[in-house]
Amino acid sequence: MSYTDPDFLVRREHCAGEAGGAATTEYARFASFQKARLKKVHAVVTTAGTTTNHGFDVYSGTSSIGSIPLGSAAAGLSAASATLNAAMSALGRFSVKSLADAAGKAIIIYEYEVTPDAVQTS
Repeated sequence: MSYTDPDFLVRREHCAGEAGGAATTEYARFASFQKARLKKVHAVVTTAGTTTNHGFDVYSGTSSIGSIPLGSAAAGLSAASATLNAAMSALGRFSVKSLADAAGKAIIIYEYEVTPDAVQTS
């Protein structure tokens, strides 16, 4: 795919489902067979947290690269990480880990783009 290909400019999303329910636990893994760049991670609250420690840390493999603080946000409210621009190697993975609040839950959505040097099956 070249930089002039219209598909190069398309932002993609992966809804990884609901995360949360146990403190400091990894949830919502996202892996790809091709190289990608994670732009942001979005969270939509489904169950409000009971403390100010409700939220998620964003991980690339085993390294923390960002966070999404939610506090006591009510169901339906959303928040996002800062712009991450984190590269993912082929067969790499991103995930989130819940913060200290064990009650809060949210739907996690990864906003990413496929990098132009990605190798696709022919």
